[in-house]
This record gives sequence, structure tokens and C-alpha cells, in this order.
Amino acid sequence: ENAGNKYLMLEASKGLPSRALKPGEPHDADNPGDPHFWLDPTQVVKYVENIRDGLTQADPAGAATYKANADAYITKLNALDAKIQATIDALPAAKRKLVTDHDTFGYYADRYGFEIVGMLVPSFSSADSSTAQQLAALIDQIKTSRAQAIFLEQNDNPQVAEQIAKDIGVRVVTGLYTHSTSDANGPAPTYLQMLEYDTQLIVEVLR
Repeated sequence: ENAGNKYLMLEASKGLPSRALKPGEPHDADNPGDPHFWLDPTQVVKYVENIRDGLTQADPAGAATYKANADAYITKLNALDAKIQATIDALPAAKRKLVTDHDTFGYYADRYGFEIVGMLVPSFSSADSSTAQQLAALIDQIKTSRAQAIFLEQNDNPQVAEQIAKDIGVRVVTGLYTHSTSDANGPAPTYLQMLEYDTQLIVEVLR
């Protein structure tokens, strides 16, 4: 309550089950599940429905508007999902291998048929760090899988990735947007454009 007004708080991801974690992913009490639902646009449909329902509860008079806006955005999400799938269909399944900075792309990989070979930081947070043993294991995984690139997000420190790439001959690709969009003049100024941009970049590199 603030200044006599009541505010409704809602969890946009309420009702979405966390994906099953695979060997090598964080399984401790500090990592109860993968929070990166939004990298699968079909999961974001639930976000939109929860937001619609919350706004309708807070403002019943606006229910028709909230429903119309939600329906329109869900249509865009479904169209984006189809476009991403069509783009990825051009990439042979054997090349759909991702090495990332941290454990971000699980839902995306599950939806679109990628294998997560490994990550520089085996955590859902880029603020954590890896041990020398973990990095050595990652290098072995990259060699065994023949993954072609290490993908980094905006503002990730490339130092470790560049050293690994130099040692074993893979590319370092920077510039993915996952946790925020670009500015208005950038390549990913909206959520929809963010996922489309990331997909195009990944496919262009791995093709």
C-alpha cells in the first residue's frame, strides 16, 4: 500500500514449469530452476496471459482492451516462433550446438533443437565464475562435440572465451541480447526483434 493506494503484484511466469536440468547444469539450493523462460516465445504467451489477467483484476473496466491487446501480442509471439523455426530449419541438426557464457539458452535450445555443449560459467548468473577444472572440462566438451563457436552476450567479458578460442581454434561471437534489448537505434530494440536478431546471428555463424 502506498499513499492509500493498493498495487497488485503478479508473477509473469506463474504457472510455467521449470525445464528439467541436464547433467552439468547447476542443481544446488541457490539455483532452484532456470528462470530464462522468455527465450522461448511460446512460454511468453503465459506471461502475456498472466499480465492480462492481473490488469483485468486491477481494472475490470478495461478488460476488453487488455484482452484485445493480449490477443494481438500472442499472435505476434506465435508468428515469431514460426519465423524462428523456419530460420533454424536451414541449419543442419548436426550444427545446432551452443557454447555460451552462462546457462541462458536452455528453453531456447529445447524449443528449437539445439544442444547446449557447455558454458563458460556453469550457473544461471553471469556474475559467478568457473574453476580451472570446469574450464578444462568445457574445452574437452567443445573438442568432442566439434562446436564451432562460443557465443557471448552484450557486456560479457570476452577474455576467457578468447583464450579458449585461441587454444582450440573456434570462433568467439559477441553481441547476443538476452536479458535486455538494444537502444532504439540498435539491432534489437524490442523483445520480438531481440529473439529474431539472436536467431539470425546464431544461424549465420553456425551455418
